[in-house]
Amino acid sequence: MDVEQPYTKNPLKRRRLLFSKAKLKAVSRTSALLSGFAMVAMVEISLDDHKNAKGSAPLLVVYSVITCLLVGVHLLALMISTCILPQLEADSLIGYEEYESHETMHIYIELAWILSTGFGIFLFLVEIAIVCWVKFYYVTRPAAIATTIVIVPVIILFCIFSLHFYRRLVSFKLSRHQDELNEIENTLTVGNKNFLQKKYNDAIHCYNQALKQNGEKATYYVNRALCYIKLKQWDKVYQDARHCLDLDPNYIKAHAYLGQYYLEQQRFDEAITCFKQALELAKIQNKNFGDEIQRLLRYAQKRRFSLMEQKRIENEISLQTYLRSLIQTDKEQRMQLYIEKYLDEKETESTTIASQMILKQYLSKIMSYPNQQTTTTNLSSSISINPTIHNNEINIAVDQQLEQALDDIEQFSNQSLNEMNNLFNEVDIRRKRREIPEYLTCKLCYDLMKDPVITPFGITYCRSCIEENLYKVSHLDPIANKPLVVEQLINNLVLKEIIEKFIKENEWVNSECF
Repeated sequence: MDVEQPYTKNPLKRRRLLFSKAKLKAVSRTSALLSGFAMVAMVEISLDDHKNAKGSAPLLVVYSVITCLLVGVHLLALMISTCILPQLEADSLIGYEEYESHETMHIYIELAWILSTGFGIFLFLVEIAIVCWVKFYYVTRPAAIATTIVIVPVIILFCIFSLHFYRRLVSFKLSRHQDELNEIENTLTVGNKNFLQKKYNDAIHCYNQALKQNGEKATYYVNRALCYIKLKQWDKVYQDARHCLDLDPNYIKAHAYLGQYYLEQQRFDEAITCFKQALELAKIQNKNFGDEIQRLLRYAQKRRFSLMEQKRIENEISLQTYLRSLIQTDKEQRMQLYIEKYLDEKETESTTIASQMILKQYLSKIMSYPNQQTTTTNLSSSISINPTIHNNEINIAVDQQLEQALDDIEQFSNQSLNEMNNLFNEVDIRRKRREIPEYLTCKLCYDLMKDPVITPFGITYCRSCIEENLYKVSHLDPIANKPLVVEQLINNLVLKEIIEKFIKENEWVNSECF
C-alpha cells in the first residue's frame, strides 16, 4: 500500500488522473469500433447499380468524403489515446504527484474526447444515412427516404443531448470547484486564526487539509512553512519552501523562508542569495514588506563576516604559535652550533655530549627567569660550583666569552618574539576598531551611507536607496510610514562630512564588504 500513499495526500489530483484515464480508454474503444465499421462498410458495399447511373457521382463523392473524414477523425483520436494512456498508467503506479503528465497533456486528452464522442459520432450517424442512400437509391428509393427521415431526428437529438451534456458537465465542474474553494477558504480561515493565536500545530493541520484538496497552491505551502519556522522545524521549512518555489519561482516569501533555513544551517552565502532574490522580486512586483527582509539580509551578512573573522583569528593564532616555535627552534640550533664550535676550538673530546649538557643547563637557567629578557648571571654558576664540568673525564672550562655569545643569541630571539607579538597585537587592535557606528549606517541597505539625505521626518538614508524605494516600492517613508516624494529629500551635509572623516581614519572600510 505504499503505492497508494501519495493518492491519499491529494484526492483531487487522484480523481483528475483517473478521469483522464477513463476518458482515453473510452476514446480507444469508441474510435476503434466506429472507424472499423466505416472501413468495413466501404469494402462491403456494392456499387454495381451506380456504374451506368449519371446522377450517382455526387452521392458517391459525398460518401467517400464522409467516410474518409470519419476514419481520419477516429484514427487521430485513437492515436492520441494510444500515445498518452501508457504514460498515465505509469503515473498512477509511480506516483502522480511527481509525474503529472495528465496536467501537461490535458488539452490533447480533451481534444481526443471531443473528436471521438462528439464530432466522430456525428459523422458516424451521417455515414449511416449516406450508406442507406448508396445502398437503396436505385433498388427502392422509399427505403432511402425512410432512412433519412429516421436518421435526421436522431442526429438532432444527438446534437441536443451533446450540447446539454457538455453544458451540465461544465456546470457540475464549476459548482464542484466552487464548493472545494469554499471548503478550502474556510479551512484557511481557521488555520490563520490558529496561527494568530500561536496554535501552530492546529494551523498546520488546517493547511494540511487545504493541501489535500488542492496541492497546487503555493500560498498553502508558504503558510505552513511559516508555522514550521515558529516551531523551529527547519527541515520541513526547507521542503515547503522548495515545493512552493517549484510551483511559483517568483514567490517572495518562499525565497525569504528558504533564506531563513540556510541562515539557521549557517550556510550564509545561500541565505544572502535568497534574501537578495526576495528583495529584487519585491522591487519588481512593487510589494512592500517593510525592512524585515533587509534586516534578515543584514543579519546574514554580519553572521558571515563574524564567521570569516573567527576563522581569520584562528589562523592567526596558529600562525603565531608556529612562528614562535620556529624562533625557539632556531635559537636552540644556533646555541648548539656555537657551543660545538666553542668546544672544537678548545679541542675537547666528546664535543656533542658536552655541548648538549651546556645547552641544557643554560636553557634550564633561562626557564627559571621567565620575566628576564637578558641573562647577566655567570653561566658557570648554573652549571657547577666550580668553573669546570666533569663528565667521563671531560674537563671543560666555561669562560665569559661563551656566556656572552649565548646571551646575544637569547636576546636576538627575544627581540624577534617581541616584534612578532607587537605585529599581531597591532592586528588585534585594528580588528577591534573595525565597526561602523549605527548612526552612520543607512536604514535601508544597512551599510555605510553614501550621499546621505534627510527626510522631513528626521530620518537619514542613502539617496540611491530611498529614491529606489520610492520609485519601486511605495511613495512612503519606509520607517515613518508617511507620504514622501523625492523633492522633499535634503542633503545631510553634516553627516556626510562625518562619514568622510570616518573613512579617512579607517582604511578598512573600503576593503571590507558588509
